[in-house]
Amino acid sequence: MIDWFRRRSRQESFVFEVTTRCHHECLHCYNAWKNGAPYPAGELATEQTLKMLGRMLDQTQARLVTLSGGEPLLRTDLGQIVDYLAGRGVASNLICNGTLLDAAAIERIGPRRVSVFELPLLSVEREIHDRMSGAAGAFDKVTMAVAELKAAGATVVTVFVATKLNLPTWRATAELAIALGADGIMFNRFNPGGEGGRNVGLLQASPAELTAALDVAEELATTYEMPISCSIAMPPCLFDTGKYKRLTFGFCAAGSERAYYTLDPVGNVRPCNHSPRVLGNIRTGSFRAMTKSAAMKSFVSARPAFCGGCELEVECQGGCKAAAEACYGDASLCDPFLGAFAGQAVKLTAKDG
Repeated sequence: MIDWFRRRSRQESFVFEVTTRCHHECLHCYNAWKNGAPYPAGELATEQTLKMLGRMLDQTQARLVTLSGGEPLLRTDLGQIVDYLAGRGVASNLICNGTLLDAAAIERIGPRRVSVFELPLLSVEREIHDRMSGAAGAFDKVTMAVAELKAAGATVVTVFVATKLNLPTWRATAELAIALGADGIMFNRFNPGGEGGRNVGLLQASPAELTAALDVAEELATTYEMPISCSIAMPPCLFDTGKYKRLTFGFCAAGSERAYYTLDPVGNVRPCNHSPRVLGNIRTGSFRAMTKSAAMKSFVSARPAFCGGCELEVECQGGCKAAAEACYGDASLCDPFLGAFAGQAVKLTAKDG
């Protein structure tokens, strides 16, 4: 059995949610504080934030921090946070909705101090992008932001959250991203949680619809030599990911050095940015103790009973256990997507291999 809990010399990276504030109401948002259960609110002043961030860096030895939210640009001290990380020799990625990234904001942040900007491009059709974003004018602003960032020499990855609403526009949306100069594209299936957990019926596409989109992604990645990644787990019992040679896929990395441990604005640490489970607070606790806690061990070991006997059970982890936890309160239940289409699943057994 894999020893997920052995001592590690370094955590490769972590996510820092700099604020819970946001001026959008995305239909697919999975922020932990948008689940039904109460979540600690608040935000620290700049000096306290940098001190907290420094403590997390000291204890993890991470060399990359992904800045997320909420909407990070709502913090007027975001540039200071980026500068602090750069001063520590730590790279930063920035995930934002792009609508506040005008030329002045880009100059304030310093595009070359941010390794990658991740911006949503949810559809080539303005109405669909704006509807999914919950903000009128979002499409015009984010496309302009991509153009401004590229003019400033930044690296930009666009993110397509695949739903029933926007999948018909996937090819044209990807081609728009390429035309705008995007350096890469993320194709992520809708993964319920938070606000998205209340919109499953509206948004969740079928495996057949997603497979057709993956076929298009493979074609586009080949034709345009464009990196396209699928960072939300695509269960191999529902998708033959092996046939896609130009796409990259990932499974849950909980408990490993590649885990998406997440630090919230007041210091709470969670297993990943999708999970609502609080492991402790870095301002008063030990990161290593959190990673070895019973709460973390139970999260890592949680797998759906449905996956028993599958050759890929340990590697796949049953999809996204954080989505199961967010939607059902139990990380050992089926990922909502896998659960919805379990009747179509074909598990790989030893004899199949």
